[in-house]
Amino acid sequence: MERSHLKRVAVILEGRVEYERNVLRGIRDFSSSQSNWLMRLEMPGKGTLDFLENWKPDGVLFQSAGLSSSVMSRLKTMRNAIHLSETPPRLSLRSVGLDNGQIGITAAEYFHDRGFETFAFVGAEGSGFSVTREKAFCDRVGSLGYRSEVFRIGPGVAEAEVEKWLKALPKPCALFSTHDECSLYLTTVCRSAGISIPEEISILGVDNDQLICELAWPQLSSIAVPSRRVGQEAAKWLSQMIDGAKPDRNSLLLPPTGVVTRHSTEVNQTEDEVVNRALRYMQSHVGQRIGVDDVLREVGVSRRLLERKFSHHLNRSPLAEIQRLKVNEIKRLLLDTRKPLHEIAGLCGVSDASRLVSLFRKFTGTTPGDYRKNKRDEKGG
Repeated sequence: MERSHLKRVAVILEGRVEYERNVLRGIRDFSSSQSNWLMRLEMPGKGTLDFLENWKPDGVLFQSAGLSSSVMSRLKTMRNAIHLSETPPRLSLRSVGLDNGQIGITAAEYFHDRGFETFAFVGAEGSGFSVTREKAFCDRVGSLGYRSEVFRIGPGVAEAEVEKWLKALPKPCALFSTHDECSLYLTTVCRSAGISIPEEISILGVDNDQLICELAWPQLSSIAVPSRRVGQEAAKWLSQMIDGAKPDRNSLLLPPTGVVTRHSTEVNQTEDEVVNRALRYMQSHVGQRIGVDDVLREVGVSRRLLERKFSHHLNRSPLAEIQRLKVNEIKRLLLDTRKPLHEIAGLCGVSDASRLVSLFRKFTGTTPGDYRKNKRDEKGG
């Protein structure tokens, strides 16, 4: 193809964490079908402004992190530029990103469904997406009749300050962290301080970065987001703009795709210790074939009393809770692995693949195969 027909597309993005790499994969997914795209990945830094002036791209996909005010001012003047993150209205930038408000709401409801009454949020000082997640989380917690403690980590904040704040939190506490890297840091602080996870503090992050989540001990629960689809949609929109189409909106925000539960939140807390003991037993034996009779032997009460306590505190039966936990574990394995159903059944204490399909459909209204496909399509992977 003649050079004059090539469309220069600049992607200004670090690609350091899994979220950013998935955005890049999404951009690649779309650009692979664009034979006239000449794409260049540029790391944000001191030379970014000179790069824009000298290379003269026809379109730009970028994240604002690491960009100077002069670069941001230049990007605002460009007709074909899309920010790869939710953008405050005051910046007047077209953007494709995550619905950070819905992420905060998802975290609050996730913890509330597990019986927590004490909540906390740890965010990143000066980060726009973190501010939005914090506000949505705190507002939803407030609408449920509770309040949330808040701590923001930024330059100059010593680990001793974080540890002091964590120790002072009322326990047990449901802690929502603004992203997985922050969650990983908090697990190290908690362990150093002798704070038990999840018994004293349950931690939930964002991005479902599998490597980061599995580096932590215990492994981190996280809100999964459609990061790859962010890249796909942004690249598609940019292509339309380069071809002369007039945008019919200024932003596209994509909601989270669900919560992947791992060990850092696998504790339900209620005011009733019998219920709590039953829940701990169910959670620690989720990979085994257990029934209500096994739980009764563990907690030492009658079936009728346990049924009544579960109905009062959780609004579901002990059997329904056992099945719910198994379905959550099945969901995690469907998304995190490529294991066939018969292997997943064995890992979740389900007799066989047929029974797994029946149980999964009962709780979700869909089959495991369709769930795995649809969630990966939502994520763009």
